[in-house]
Amino acid sequence: MPPSRWPLTAARRVVGHAWVCWALLGAPALAAPPTPAPLERAALRITEALDGVLRNCPAGFSQIGTSDKRCVGVGHTVEQTRVALTAALGTELYGVWRSKDGQRSVYNWLKTPSGYVYLRLQPDPEGRAQTLAYLDTPPGALPAQTPATGAVKLEPVAATPATAAPVDPVPPRSVAPLPFRRTLQVQTQRMNGTDVLAVQNRLIALMRPVRTGQGDGWYGPVTAATVRAFQTSARLPATGRVDRGTWDALFSAAAQPFTPPTP
Repeated sequence: MPPSRWPLTAARRVVGHAWVCWALLGAPALAAPPTPAPLERAALRITEALDGVLRNCPAGFSQIGTSDKRCVGVGHTVEQTRVALTAALGTELYGVWRSKDGQRSVYNWLKTPSGYVYLRLQPDPEGRAQTLAYLDTPPGALPAQTPATGAVKLEPVAATPATAAPVDPVPPRSVAPLPFRRTLQVQTQRMNGTDVLAVQNRLIALMRPVRTGQGDGWYGPVTAATVRAFQTSARLPATGRVDRGTWDALFSAAAQPFTPPTP
């Protein structure tokens, strides 16, 4: 029977057999996946070295660095992560680790075939992991190389153009026990949940004079009035709603005490 008149099922069997043979014997060289970009390759290297999670960067990083930045969540402290990376990467690192904020975060540069990638370790501002590894193109010229011999040395670096590369601003540390997921406000059917309870307990912790007790997890008029008092103190719009801006300000480690409304 001419091939043009093969039954459809027979044609499918032939095509299927050809596909299996192609898969088993290997695709031709031209079908190989393209080489990943340096940042993606570096992020995968960090993820594998730390058994981390390659993920989207926090929303608060949208105005920081380039659009090609990569982030990796790590389940260890910044110091533990630094030590692990030093052991895993060795000479792939540019030199000593550096810090400009008392070692709350540390940074270095990772060597790739295409050049260096900027690498910063800091507490995860969203609280989904202990440490966030941030990778991006270098924000400026690299400082003079200081090779590490033996134990790794952490150097606080003066922010002067002659001795240090400028780094992207680090978002304020967050003490939120969970990430922001919705705007909280008073409504006919009262909102409740762990995020409401977290807001209430944070408000109580910031009240002066000091108050005791804890929240009930329901967002009502009293909670809204207390939020307005905090917003006024923090120079935010006094809406009584907890949107992303109020959430970030409330759970910032730099949040200031405030006077609650009189009952």
